[in-house]
Amino acid sequence: LDHGYVKLLNISGPFHHGKPYNVDDTDPANTARMSFDQTGTKTRAEDLKLVDYLITHSHTTPVEMIQVWLEMKLPIFVARQFVRHRTVSINEVSARYTKLPNEYYLPDLKHITTKSPSNKQGRSSEQHPDALAFQTSLDLICKRAYLDYQYFLERGVAPELCRTLLPVNFYTKWIWRQDLHNLLHFISLRKDHHAQWEAQQYALAIEKLLSFHVPNIISVSQRKP
Repeated sequence: LDHGYVKLLNISGPFHHGKPYNVDDTDPANTARMSFDQTGTKTRAEDLKLVDYLITHSHTTPVEMIQVWLEMKLPIFVARQFVRHRTVSINEVSARYTKLPNEYYLPDLKHITTKSPSNKQGRSSEQHPDALAFQTSLDLICKRAYLDYQYFLERGVAPELCRTLLPVNFYTKWIWRQDLHNLLHFISLRKDHHAQWEAQQYALAIEKLLSFHVPNIISVSQRKP
């Protein structure tokens, strides 16, 4: 989005591969082979075939052994959707301790659309005739809100109260840790066309980052029905 980002901090599997990121597409296969005490006994092609089988048939534990750490900067309303995924550990910047920056999300005019006729919570692809007025109003509200936020902070009002002046399109930031299986599930839900457009952008960005390190796993997960 306009001020947001996703950064891959680390991705780590149970086996050491001599890489900056300690993970490989074969990690789930070797984890599964531990059941027979046969780790490292097969070819890479055989391991990748087994990984395909594990993901396709929802044998989740071997994929859960891979852990992913991400840093995200995202609008508060998007963040509040994401915390619905309860398998994640999050440490978020606290506006009780630090002053939030003057950064808020303004949607492009093309994304300010009418309500979807078929999705109760969604929106259509048709730009609303009042899109410019909506964007202008939102911008003015956020500018005024941040001026008030700064004013009352400087007047000594407790920061935990001052933060309540800010709308939910202001940005927050956090570190997110999740096992790969549940992260793939998160991606599949949040990149779906039924998900909010802004949420989709984060899911797609995470998927792209992961594809550099575990391309075969990502490929299989994209094929899974």
